Amino acid sequence: MNKLIVENLTKRFGDLVAVKNVSFNVKEGEFFSLLGPSGCGKTTTLRCIAGLETPDEGRIIIKDRDVTRLPPQERGVSLVFQEFAVFPHMTVYENLAFGLKVRKTPKEEIKKKVLEIAEILNLKESLSKIAGRLGLSEKQRIALGRSIIVEPEILLLDEPLTLVDAKVKEAMRRELRRLQRDLKITILYVTHDQLEAMMMSDRIAVMDAGRILQIGTPTEIYEDPKKVFVARFIGSPTINLLESKLITEKDEYALLIKDTEVKIHLGNTSERNVLSKHSGRELIVGIRPEDIDISKELEPGYHFSSTIEFIEMMGERMEVYLKLNEGYIRALTPLRTDLKEGNRVYVRIPLSKILLFEAGTEERIL
Repeated sequence: MNKLIVENLTKRFGDLVAVKNVSFNVKEGEFFSLLGPSGCGKTTTLRCIAGLETPDEGRIIIKDRDVTRLPPQERGVSLVFQEFAVFPHMTVYENLAFGLKVRKTPKEEIKKKVLEIAEILNLKESLSKIAGRLGLSEKQRIALGRSIIVEPEILLLDEPLTLVDAKVKEAMRRELRRLQRDLKITILYVTHDQLEAMMMSDRIAVMDAGRILQIGTPTEIYEDPKKVFVARFIGSPTINLLESKLITEKDEYALLIKDTEVKIHLGNTSERNVLSKHSGRELIVGIRPEDIDISKELEPGYHFSSTIEFIEMMGERMEVYLKLNEGYIRALTPLRTDLKEGNRVYVRIPLSKILLFEAGTEERIL
């Protein structure tokens, strides 16, 4: 069942079209993320859903009810911003109880619900403490608790972990995902951090320039990107993108990397029908660093030789920068003591891992 349906949403600010014909749905109990760079329209979309902005076109349906023109308090949503909205002069108990008091909930029911949510959020020992004197982690849990306790149809989160340092953020990610699963909350999460989205989401909508480019599970978005932007935005280290031309040699297709003599022969691929439509055209080759193999010795199937420009250590892994004409490509490999800067090595790119995009449209063809 869909808890939220957004249909053809458009929002303008003067001449600026911030959100362009955006459509998606969020299922009941789903953790759904809007992911994209600053200014892509994700927060504007969230604000339209919350009722803080009025869309120029489109509809917003929450639990089979059209709420497009309803005020925020009648939509059944709760919104948590980057800055955790707690009342610093109130106790934790008073913060958690605030929304229920506004709704004139009976005192005994308020007490029961506050104790229940405090138990879930590990705030029971802090109920009598002043909220303003607590740390970021506790303040975030208070803000979440205040939003959850009123039992919203959808919990809207606008980059709630942006201001938190890396170590605390890691713990908060786990805690938020645990809460969502335990309480079966429907969450719409806005973030520019692809790691956050990949780790916590059931599905992700990748946005750019006011549009949704692709919707899918984290695995689908990573392994099967439909646009160059999506391939580039998802994954760390960033995907290698190489300008190339699709040529034929001896009745076989090959990719000639621009400004180099490097050719990647595609062999007798089963995708000849697709490739035949693009023969002679400029393409963009996408290959993720972790899919590149490096050898000190020339072995069958290796495509070209290169020199190691430099190596960045990453604990148990290392990122190797391989010279390619005036630029380089990056390979991610387990820690190896036999690879040194300046070494001449051989490079293999598994054909099954190559992503091909049209150069003009930047759309995936293979």
